[in-house]
Amino acid sequence: VGGTYTGNYTVDDDTDTLGPKKIIGNFTVQNNGTLTLTGTVWVTGNIIISNNAQIKLSSGYGAGSGVLLADGRVTISNNGTFAGSGTNRSYLMLLTTSDCPLSASCSGNNAITVSNNAGTVILNAQKGTISFANNAGTKAATAYKIVMENNAVVTYDSGLANQNFTSGPSG
Repeated sequence: VGGTYTGNYTVDDDTDTLGPKKIIGNFTVQNNGTLTLTGTVWVTGNIIISNNAQIKLSSGYGAGSGVLLADGRVTISNNGTFAGSGTNRSYLMLLTTSDCPLSASCSGNNAITVSNNAGTVILNAQKGTISFANNAGTKAATAYKIVMENNAVVTYDSGLANQNFTSGPSG
């Protein structure tokens, strides 16, 4: 519905709105950048969220939740944060189809790496490993394998059991 963007998409030290959209390339939000999702975003490459970057859902989601999907690896670091629409029980799910670190192309990297005070999102890497370190946290995590080190925390929110995703396959 939202079309395709070919190339690497970067939000760097500014504010942007995106979705629904397919990005053929890598996706980066960094250096105090803020991205508001207005629909599901599918990234065929890697997602990197770092250095006080924020990704949040548009207020149009209401009590619904949204999805940011990657076929590659996901790296969240250095105070990267996530938010729902502003309505109670609205969440953002970050999902990857990656099986890292199992594939040779992964170079030993995990499917999702969360570190350095980043977190507060639903993470899903059913074929790969999610690694948490250095005060990283999340609301929920599903993976083939989960590794937690150095004060990492998963704080499960009981409201997640009845989530309503408004678009994409789970919608």
